[in-house]
Amino acid sequence: MTAVGRTSARSDEPAPPTATAADGATRALSAGELAWLAALPCAALTVLLIATLGPSVGDALLPRSSVRFFEVVTWELAPEPHEQGRFVVALLGPLLLVGATVLLAQRPRWLSAATAQPLVWGSQLAAIAFAIVCVAVQRGLVFTYEEHQPITQQYFTNATYLAALLGTVAIVAAIRSDRVRALVARWARQTTARRVGWTLAAVLLIAIWLLHAFNTEHTALNENQAAAYHLQFTLDEAFAVIDGRSPLANFDAQYGSLWPYPVAGVMSLLGPSVGSFVVLMLAISGIALLAIYDVLRRVARSPLHGFLLFAPFLATSLFLLRGPLENRYTVATIFSDYPLRFAGPWLLSWLTARHLDVGRDGRGERDRRRGVGGRGERDPNAWPLFLAAGLVVLNNTDHGVPALLGLVAALLWTGARTGAATPWRPRLRSLALEAVVGLASAYALVAVLTLLRAGALPNPATMVRFARLFALAGFAMLPMPVIGLHLVIYVTFAAALAVATVRALSGAHAGERALTGMLAFVAVFGLTSGAYYVGRSHPEVLVTSFAAWSLALALLTLLVVRRLAATPRRWPEPAAAACLFAFCVAGCSLAQTPTPWSQLDRLRHTTQTTLRIPEGQAFIAAHVRRGEHVAILQMLGHRIGANLHVTDVTPYTSQAAMPAVDQLDDTLHVLRAEGGLKIFIIVGGDEIPDVRPTLEAAGFGMTAEDREGDQLWVDGAPRSGDTP
Repeated sequence: MTAVGRTSARSDEPAPPTATAADGATRALSAGELAWLAALPCAALTVLLIATLGPSVGDALLPRSSVRFFEVVTWELAPEPHEQGRFVVALLGPLLLVGATVLLAQRPRWLSAATAQPLVWGSQLAAIAFAIVCVAVQRGLVFTYEEHQPITQQYFTNATYLAALLGTVAIVAAIRSDRVRALVARWARQTTARRVGWTLAAVLLIAIWLLHAFNTEHTALNENQAAAYHLQFTLDEAFAVIDGRSPLANFDAQYGSLWPYPVAGVMSLLGPSVGSFVVLMLAISGIALLAIYDVLRRVARSPLHGFLLFAPFLATSLFLLRGPLENRYTVATIFSDYPLRFAGPWLLSWLTARHLDVGRDGRGERDRRRGVGGRGERDPNAWPLFLAAGLVVLNNTDHGVPALLGLVAALLWTGARTGAATPWRPRLRSLALEAVVGLASAYALVAVLTLLRAGALPNPATMVRFARLFALAGFAMLPMPVIGLHLVIYVTFAAALAVATVRALSGAHAGERALTGMLAFVAVFGLTSGAYYVGRSHPEVLVTSFAAWSLALALLTLLVVRRLAATPRRWPEPAAAACLFAFCVAGCSLAQTPTPWSQLDRLRHTTQTTLRIPEGQAFIAAHVRRGEHVAILQMLGHRIGANLHVTDVTPYTSQAAMPAVDQLDDTLHVLRAEGGLKIFIIVGGDEIPDVRPTLEAAGFGMTAEDREGDQLWVDGAPRSGDTP
């Protein structure tokens, strides 16, 4: 909702006319003004469609699930077909705005300045008022979940809003100062030394922020309880590969199906431990975050400006979920988001920005520095981008499919490969062909990997196994508030897509296709990946949307600052001021920056208890022989298998990841197919489903049990109460 009302973002482009005595004269409206005029009608139509069509769409897309769950988890079943149907319809809202803007721009509309400006400002003020209502409602929300204490989550404090207001005023004042603008322009010049220096500064900032997520065998159980618990799921995905399992073939990874392969390979060389796993996870996260810095540096055409945009993005992406600050719980500490979900999309966005930066209508960065022309009349081939996107999808569909859609949007909004002058039909045909080639190549690469390891092609069912449990069957789903901060995030993404559309229509930004493409990419990615929060609408889950949200804010803020710098004597429009304010709110997250000394002190406190020998390993060791294929229903069961040199054939990370009877049936099928006979049930202190009736019905009998209740069940053994 920020820069749509301005079709120019650079000083060499025409600015909208100011009000004069000739305000009564009519003029053609810009694409940005048309977008603002269409915004409120499109919003009203979207709300109407959500209310009327949402439930029907949900019933059609999400039929009643046939998945059978264990009785102990049935209280967690809450299918939400109507809510998810309304979400799908809500995705049409930004597309309606885009379509309306394109249609209106095809035929010039004429209004007097005295009429146009109040209408545009009225639309902007209405959007700001809506955002204020959402924030106010968020502050009063109380989330009550069964077996948990009520939760309130404001995210940002009054002090944050005050600091953001002061920051907004300071930015505007600095832009209005000729002296400050000249000084910043001098500092922002791009040289090799400055590129290297600010890149090193970004690397240092990333390292400082990721240090809070570093742990070893002797510190992992000291970290925030929620982080220590969730770490075991992602850790065991890597150990499953070490133990001989192959994600996408005979193992269903919950978070990342491809990242565990290289991680497990390097861990085997370094020594499989929590420390080596965490180092690799943080290295991948760091590279992905550095890729976003390079994206911002490219679109800002300045390493300094890129760094200033990147720092708030970094801090907001790793926003504090639970404290204390010294031992925090963030999306970086559990690795299910960073890097397993987000690294792929961020690396894909970087590849897309590089692709667009050397495109037909622009000049490559190296050519710009040399002062020479572009690289020819055609863009580089786009199929390698789709190959990368295919790998991202195969790794995790939750964020991989949104990343693929973001790539498509970036290419469409910037003219695709064959050039903006080419008619749409050939452009779409060319893009579709390259998409097929790239996606097929990605599948072929993964197919070779799974054939070599497991002798089987990738099984598409494994990609959506957990989506079927959660989204379709409703396991662990939570209702979403009608109004809250999530709608502010939704509007931001809609605005980013509208801005990309305005820039594409204006034709004055051909040399900055990377910026237009990134706006379209992050908008579509953010909108569609929001399905994760729509399903499980826990206040902590909303923070997973903060990364894309803060990136969209950074891109929009860049446009706002450029616009204001082009006409420094003009006061910012309401939407521009709101964008600066929101970006400053994100910037206040830098107050959560972890101090290196506090993290070093945290790492000095070690424990004798580690994850090296998981609970139940001694019991299992007494009942297996080396090389045996068994099923271990326990957290870190695959690590136990690797430790004891047996193969845990369980297709999941633990019994905690197996709420459905169907999953146990799958495990029994795999066990028998691989010649195994034994199933180990390790209690471990967690409430676990009672699998005994299913095992007995399948022909298993319990043959051993220890004091803790750990059990061994053997295929074909006499059942309890049977005569030997």
